[in-house]
Amino acid sequence: MNFKYVIAALALGLMSGTASADTYTSVNFSGGIFGGNANVSAPFTGVVSPDDTYAGSFVYDNNLVPGAGSGFVNVFLSSFPNAVPSISFSVNGHNFTVTDPNAAIQYNNGQFNGFSINDEFNFSGNAYLLQVNGGIISVVLASDPIGHSYVNGYVNIGNGSLTGQTPFVPQVAAIPEPSTWAMMILGFAGIGFMVYRRRNAPAMA
Repeated sequence: MNFKYVIAALALGLMSGTASADTYTSVNFSGGIFGGNANVSAPFTGVVSPDDTYAGSFVYDNNLVPGAGSGFVNVFLSSFPNAVPSISFSVNGHNFTVTDPNAAIQYNNGQFNGFSINDEFNFSGNAYLLQVNGGIISVVLASDPIGHSYVNGYVNIGNGSLTGQTPFVPQVAAIPEPSTWAMMILGFAGIGFMVYRRRNAPAMA
């Protein structure tokens, strides 16, 4: 038996076999603005009103959803192995896409518990922060993040509040995991070693 071809076949098998890929789900969430005029201040009075509701969507990594009894866990979007769309939502026809690089989906004992977001945006010539802490939303001046909140709202939490779950496939090129690279390198090294031995073996009389 020619071991060179055996090792070559093994290497090709290792290259074609990839580690189990992460799977994703796209899902819709909802929320609203708290009632009472104190929860919406100028210059946002023309954009949202007390008791307004909104809808949004996000993608989560099924492999990173914590189990029951795990307490509060923030799963950062940056920890997803593949690039996926950011969290986005729409209020009264105004669309907002979260660009915060440290944005996270929050869970409480494995149940959806809102988000962790601190995202800066510009409106009417000023920089504001959209802050989401779990199920609570506020909009504050970026220059005064602990000052007056111009908009106060909420995210409906709990897995029962999520709708329209659909499998999501990221449109990115597959990148081999470190273990796959290691197996490929070992396979090529084996092939090279067998070729070297064959070339340097003494000729049979």
